[in-house]
Amino acid sequence: MKRLLHWTLVVLLSSWLWACTGAPLLATMAPRSVTISAAQLQQALVQRFPIKQRLADVLELEVLPPRLNLLPASNRLATDIDLNVVDRLLGGRYSGSISFDFGLRFEASDNTIRMSGARVNDVRLAGVPEPYQTAITKNAPRIAERLFDNRVLHQLSDKDLSLVNSLGLEPGEISVTSDGLKVTLVPRPLSRPLSRNL
Repeated sequence: MKRLLHWTLVVLLSSWLWACTGAPLLATMAPRSVTISAAQLQQALVQRFPIKQRLADVLELEVLPPRLNLLPASNRLATDIDLNVVDRLLGGRYSGSISFDFGLRFEASDNTIRMSGARVNDVRLAGVPEPYQTAITKNAPRIAERLFDNRVLHQLSDKDLSLVNSLGLEPGEISVTSDGLKVTLVPRPLSRPLSRNL
């Protein structure tokens, strides 16, 4: 009888200790970041291109899939994008490229990592008449901002976030590394509801 009582107390005490410490223990074992490789980023981005945009109903701009470069030192990404430009009035067709860099932000409503603060570095156009070339070069920063700011770069999946959410964590700071992106996980404020995909 004493042995049975002893084991009952052991089981009850163990259960109580698990209830008190189990969740914090699991939280300390949880991943502290989510890594997205450069290859994953490139693949996700390619699926969202090409983009077509009309400029003042005169030119039609086709933006082809970008080639990403990682810039860990500035915590930004850079890209070179090939362009096709069609003159809808005269029927001319031209090609070129645009280089720009951008930062990143996390959008909690749909678990996406989005481009932010696009900054044009260079515009190259071959054979474009001078008036068009001047107009495109002059307006390139505004065009790039309109086309790329807030554009989805990557979406974190339910699989990526299932354990994270169950432990009350959420994506925080996004760091550009030499291999891709590192998304740091931070405690979710108690007052904040889960987002749609969380």
